[in-house]
Amino acid sequence: MRHLLVAAAMVAGLAQAQAQAAPTLDRSTLSIDENVMINTICGAARSQGGGAYDSCVGQQLAALAAHPSPDRSGLTATQNKAVGMSCDQFRRVGIGEFNECLSRAMAKTSKVSDKPDDDLEPHITQVFATTEGVNRAEVPPASPDLPRPHDVLVKRPDVIAKTPLSPAQLYKAVEKSVWVVLATPSLADARARNVAQGSAVAVSDNLLLTNCHVVDHRPLIKIMQDETVDDATIVAQDVKADRCVIKAKSQKLTPVKGVSTFDNLAVGERVFAIGAPRSLERTLSEGLVSGLRHQPGRNLVQTSAPVSPGSSGGGLFDEKGNLIGITTLASLVGAQNLNFAVAASDFWE
Repeated sequence: MRHLLVAAAMVAGLAQAQAQAAPTLDRSTLSIDENVMINTICGAARSQGGGAYDSCVGQQLAALAAHPSPDRSGLTATQNKAVGMSCDQFRRVGIGEFNECLSRAMAKTSKVSDKPDDDLEPHITQVFATTEGVNRAEVPPASPDLPRPHDVLVKRPDVIAKTPLSPAQLYKAVEKSVWVVLATPSLADARARNVAQGSAVAVSDNLLLTNCHVVDHRPLIKIMQDETVDDATIVAQDVKADRCVIKAKSQKLTPVKGVSTFDNLAVGERVFAIGAPRSLERTLSEGLVSGLRHQPGRNLVQTSAPVSPGSSGGGLFDEKGNLIGITTLASLVGAQNLNFAVAASDFWE
């Protein structure tokens, strides 16, 4: 009996070693959607063993090579959603069939005029054109061991303004410090329109504050202002508190002059938000500080200033032009004017 058990253990160990030694098919250049689709299609094959699963994956990779995923980055958001939904039934059939369906749907879509509101978004192909040839394997992911923001932000901008400004004066004083952020896992994901859009605020000649939920797990980052586009990388993070710092690769930034601390804020004071809702860069909105909220690990400034998707990571300024927060949460479902910003001074603490 003992011999049988030993033999069985040896067979199991050999099988495990063979499984570990089996070559892993490289899917690092695929988009997240392509990888998920292949996993879904080949999921049933897992029960038949690693060989059957690898065979299925190999077939799907061959089908993908024969029928590459069409570049959807030129579609508007509305068009992209409609094209994807029209081919949804092929997601579990085969990646080749799905891509063929997408190509047919896009050929029909191109004849349909865009809705005006979709034309407001930046052309993703142009923004990521300088990254042509880069894939996820070549873009280093953000390290979980990145320092916290206060370790990288050497000095807090301390030229605190005391004189209230008109909205026009305030906008002119800080507009050059607010950037659009586009972040994606890889160039393949950019072509599939898997791109997160937010904002960021410059606090030095090369560092910007933003929300981690805009750039986390999306290491291919672009910052954009007017016609200027630059690469950026995450250099510090506190994901739980939604505080991230990104660094511009070559562009010299115009930082804000002053960051007012959380304990200097008062409920009822006038504030202004500047961000990029729907990529409408440097959009100005006005409101009040409607609450000061303490949470474990962070302070939140509640404001009635309108904040829309795309404004995450933008700046909340007091009426004197000092940065007081990084906008993070738009109105809660079923509520109005309940918007929040992470206290800007928290980045240095």
